[in-house]
Amino acid sequence: MIDSKRTRNPSSNISLPNSSAFAAVTSPASFENLALGNTANNSYNPNRKWYSKLLALPAYYWVLLTQVIVILPHAAHLPLWLMVFALITIIAQLPYIKAKFKQRFKQLRHLKRMYQSMQMLGFLLGLVGLWLTYNTSFGLDMGVAFLVLCLISKLWELYKRRDAYVVLNLSLFVLAALFLMNQGLVTTLEVIIGTIVILLAFIALNDDGNIRGDGRLRTLGILGVGALPLLVVLFLFFPRLPPLWSVQLSGQQATTGVSDSMSPGDFANLSQSTALAFRVEFADETPPQHELYWRGLVFSDFDGVTWRPNRSTQQQWQPTKQIPVWIEQALATVPDEVQLAPNNYEVILEPTQQNWLFGLDYPFTQRTDVSITSEFTLLKDLPVTQQLRYNVLRFAPMRIDPVLDKSSRRINLALPNDGNPQARALAQQLFAQSSSDPVRYMQALERWINQTEFRYTLSPPRLNDNRIDEFLFDTKAGFCEHYSSSFTFMMRAAGVPARVVAGYQGGELSRGGNVWEVRQMDAHAWTEVWLDGQGWVRVDPTAFVAPERVEQGMDALTQTQGAALFGDGAGAQISYQQYQMLQTLRRLSDQASYYWQKDVVGYDQDKQAGSLLKWFNISSFMQQIVWLTVSAIVVISVLVLIIWQRRRKRWHPADLPLAKLSKRISKNDKLLARDESEGQLAWLDRLADSLAAPDNILMADNLTFTRQHIDNIKQDYRQLRYGRLSTLDASNAKYQRALKQLKENVCRLL
Repeated sequence: MIDSKRTRNPSSNISLPNSSAFAAVTSPASFENLALGNTANNSYNPNRKWYSKLLALPAYYWVLLTQVIVILPHAAHLPLWLMVFALITIIAQLPYIKAKFKQRFKQLRHLKRMYQSMQMLGFLLGLVGLWLTYNTSFGLDMGVAFLVLCLISKLWELYKRRDAYVVLNLSLFVLAALFLMNQGLVTTLEVIIGTIVILLAFIALNDDGNIRGDGRLRTLGILGVGALPLLVVLFLFFPRLPPLWSVQLSGQQATTGVSDSMSPGDFANLSQSTALAFRVEFADETPPQHELYWRGLVFSDFDGVTWRPNRSTQQQWQPTKQIPVWIEQALATVPDEVQLAPNNYEVILEPTQQNWLFGLDYPFTQRTDVSITSEFTLLKDLPVTQQLRYNVLRFAPMRIDPVLDKSSRRINLALPNDGNPQARALAQQLFAQSSSDPVRYMQALERWINQTEFRYTLSPPRLNDNRIDEFLFDTKAGFCEHYSSSFTFMMRAAGVPARVVAGYQGGELSRGGNVWEVRQMDAHAWTEVWLDGQGWVRVDPTAFVAPERVEQGMDALTQTQGAALFGDGAGAQISYQQYQMLQTLRRLSDQASYYWQKDVVGYDQDKQAGSLLKWFNISSFMQQIVWLTVSAIVVISVLVLIIWQRRRKRWHPADLPLAKLSKRISKNDKLLARDESEGQLAWLDRLADSLAAPDNILMADNLTFTRQHIDNIKQDYRQLRYGRLSTLDASNAKYQRALKQLKENVCRLL
């Protein structure tokens, strides 16, 4: 029998323990020794690879390594002081550090008392720190921080193996808490890596004496391969529950995307980012590029530097309430055929930490947690802290506010009392030359911009106090915010109501060709001008200077203008090359992230019901439970069968006939059967000696035992196991003839 647990000397038939088991008894680098600061020099082979040395690390070091892998991904949302406390704690548990403290305090109990004091002090100070950091508001991020604090505090009493088991089990909860913050592909990879390291730490704890680390990866592979089928079954059939991570975060995090204010320079910096803002899945055809204005916030207040929303006159409507007059007036301008079949699409918005959403002019939604303002901005009841999917309806064409009330007119005509005198004078001059006609005045502004050397750039010069004047008459170089801000100012200066809209424009198809992707580089600002009888009309002054930005999109513009779009000199060339490289990498990663979010994270109750009906014809909850139970039983049974097959005894071809002989003899006399630790030749000798007994029970069963037959068996066995035939392959013809002869001799005894 081939046995990996023991090594048998065939000549002496003495069973010896393997080297790993012997090392487990004699190794000075056991978990308890290292935990008490008793450092030991492990005999590493310098010729071994780094990963072999890593696998051979004692279990104590594996436990400390898991803490680094588990806590580090939380650095993005945990307070800095907690991360520093975690680092100090892990360093303090190193055997070398503990040995230094032991030398100073002389006795082990003094070391334990000091560590216990640090544990209590650190935990209490940590609670105070959490209270001060999160302002007494208990939220999801505070709960995760408290869980990490508990794990860190437990490390101060890491002395026994049972302490290590508690630490590792708590580490699994801390690792899973990452999904409460984010369910993206990167987070999933971090959790997978962390889980692998924790499992290796568990394996090392149960294999602490294995100073070479042999077999640990194989054990990990067996655990992983065995768990994957059950994971698939649970993913497919286990009833989907509402996500726990929809809880609001208590802390404020950095904002990304379109800001709640706009001043020259904000969008210029943002447009150099290729980060994904949101994806869109259109039910029908995708509208043309020049119509893809993704409406966000509307800015009506201007202080000479910054544009901000005006909340005083905003009205809000939720789909559960009665339709207000201003929506009825807008829908009344929509053709009947459009009202019956509006454009339908789904937006998958990345986390923004803000509560406004984006949709094409003009968006409607039926979500009860989203309201629509009178400026047609979608507002969610809570900030978007996780990826959000929402359906939007678009009724186009539509006119909004065909009649402008006095309050809205006053707000959208307001300008600072002083500043930008040149722009004011030019506006009044051109408006007078246009016979006070707003449409002709806008055309005159467009001609003036086209006749002046204005330039579209991602690196606009810095502006000071009179920003409108400096841009229009001095720098003449800017991004969309410069043009929309200046154009809106010029309209108001001539007495025409106008406002700025911030959002995104354009986008591009994904690599798969079925999803529209809008990135931060597509952030855009445009102007809405109120015209009598038409309501608010969109005017994009950026198209006066760079029409390709609107017609082809930001990516096409950067491809056309190249490094010149990023400024002048070598710095611009470097920025352009970095942009190109990051753009390619982001597209690949975003595509993978999209399918992960769509097919895995987005596998909710509705998608599960549809998939189960399509694939397995499951139409009820009871059928789903039955399929889940049966599938789980089948998978577990297969795994048990595989484990049994791997662990069952595997006989050498020459040993198998003798094993059958021993089993047959044991039915008559168990004392004559071969013992597990008994060699085959020794057993055959004992069996031959037993024939001399006159009362042998074997003779009573008419078994034709003769010493000559046994000698023939021994001779054949020696040739097959230890003689010249043992060097041949089992399929060799000579080997097979000898094996056949052995079986015939065994059969004669039976």
